[in-house]
Amino acid sequence: MPLLEINDLNVRYGEIVALRGVSFNVEEGQVVTLLGANGAGKSTTLRAISGLAKPASGDILFDGKSIAGLGPEAIVRMGISHVPEGRRVFPGLTVKENIMLGGSNRKASKAELSGEADAMFDLFPDIRKFSGALGWTLSGGQLQMVAVARGLMAKPRLLLLDEPSLGLAPVIVQAVFRIITEIRLSTTVLLVEQNARMGLSVADQGYVLETGRIVLGGKPEDLWANEAIAAAYLGGHGKPAAGLAAH
Repeated sequence: MPLLEINDLNVRYGEIVALRGVSFNVEEGQVVTLLGANGAGKSTTLRAISGLAKPASGDILFDGKSIAGLGPEAIVRMGISHVPEGRRVFPGLTVKENIMLGGSNRKASKAELSGEADAMFDLFPDIRKFSGALGWTLSGGQLQMVAVARGLMAKPRLLLLDEPSLGLAPVIVQAVFRIITEIRLSTTVLLVEQNARMGLSVADQGYVLETGRIVLGGKPEDLWANEAIAAAYLGGHGKPAAGLAAH
């Protein structure tokens, strides 16, 4: 049984249809990457899974149980952690305090959370020296690492990562994706990325969204072999990949 099953998911924002009949699975232990241009529905998919967007129809199953329509707090307690686009680190809290907040839904003492936050710096050594620094003093790459560490503090079975490379310098992007390859040893990851090369480099499975629909799914090597995907993501996104086989 897949860890996550998305079945015929439809999401609306008023009159705007953001997702149209989206279906895919994520197996436990996988990294699955969602690709697509701005407005394709990638972030909406993550928001629906984490309870931030309510589906109009369809179902979302996590470990065999429907979570469609549940609130974000209930979904976090079930084992899903969402690291949204934009990092959203609290500027007036220290790096360590921001990371500890990720464990606030767990029954753990402050001392336990403090120790676990310290252990996060083994995974994120680039921010260890900023443990006591306030959030507003950090660079974009440092903020991204804090946000991912905070998401991991919930000890999720499934980590939702939304555009972790957005706005980062290439050397920082490489560091962030090295961390993702380490995370996958213990946590299933559903990753949203516009950087197709990086997103597929760590993936077991990839799906391409266009205007709220999945137009192609497969293993990374199969996606790269598709001429329309190569044109869209390697040569700049021009025309929609209209020739793709429907998933």
